[in-house]
Amino acid sequence: MAEEIRQTTFSFDEDEAKAVARCEVGVGDLPGKATFWIVFAVLLSVGAGIILELPLPSANMLGIYGATALLWILFMIYIRHRLRVTEEELKKRTLILVEETGGFALYEFSTELRYHAGYEEITSVEKGDHIYRISAPMGRICLPVRKIPSEFRDRLDSLKDARQIPRNWM
Repeated sequence: MAEEIRQTTFSFDEDEAKAVARCEVGVGDLPGKATFWIVFAVLLSVGAGIILELPLPSANMLGIYGATALLWILFMIYIRHRLRVTEEELKKRTLILVEETGGFALYEFSTELRYHAGYEEITSVEKGDHIYRISAPMGRICLPVRKIPSEFRDRLDSLKDARQIPRNWM
């Protein structure tokens, strides 16, 4: 019996590229959550200081707080720049998803293998609104939900040895 092979060609759209860039850079939704908790902690400590009538910090300490805030802002600007550059690179790519009976492969152009995994090798499938991120010993790969054929998605969803994890990368 011949092995059935299906090919799907795709490029990432705007929302998918944003989510994949967050995955590839490795930040996910951490910058937003971290900023929220930092601001919350600062407001809580200021509120506690007012309620307990504590004296204001020294000028040196206020300078350290200001420098820390400036570094955090510069870090967030760098992260946004890195995400924007990665997103633009992703939108330019045309990838080919090749499904086989025992697994799948992802090619850039028609000859450059980017990823290959058998279904039994997949350790986790992280499902977001726009992308699926698949982890296997070869590494991780993100695929757009809109371009994953329903049979392939069903196969990924039914893997017993792989963790099925819902995610929000935005």
